[in-house]
Amino acid sequence: MKYVFLALLALAVQSCERAPLSRAAQPMKTELWWSYLADYDGLPGSTLVNLALKPRAPIHDHATLLVTGVSYESAPKDSGLPDAAELDFLNRLRGKRLTLVAAHSKALFVGSFTHKNERLDYIYVSDAAGLETALRDFYQTECPTRRPYINVKSDPHWEAYLDFLYPNAQTIQHYRAELQKLGAL
Repeated sequence: MKYVFLALLALAVQSCERAPLSRAAQPMKTELWWSYLADYDGLPGSTLVNLALKPRAPIHDHATLLVTGVSYESAPKDSGLPDAAELDFLNRLRGKRLTLVAAHSKALFVGSFTHKNERLDYIYVSDAAGLETALRDFYQTECPTRRPYINVKSDPHWEAYLDFLYPNAQTIQHYRAELQKLGAL
């Protein structure tokens, strides 16, 4: 009887090891980047957001929000969105800026908003000490002719991410097919 029980137990363990993980047991994705356009006061705005953070938000050890970026020029009749060359510059600047921020604090880049000739990155940090000064120096060196924006504030409930960057119900409905294809819904 004892050997029958052990054989059944071994068979059960073996079949559990071979069974695929259920959807709930699979590791959570840490990144699922998506960008979308929406109308803001009659002008287009482009939002880039990491959708994968929604199930974990807010992340309590990253309760301080850093919103930072720079202005850029666009043609007078333009939509206020950057052209390809400007976008390349803004993306390179973002990479350097994220490296700087990560050197000062644990940081999570959650998204960006581009609208009316300004690109702003949203970064949650664990400690903002010294960041404003470091960013002012960074902008003075990297792009002295641009108007920088730096705002550091407490956001323990991640309202900027959940209520602004993350798409609202109307946006989700409009882009439903695309979001389902991504596996975001």
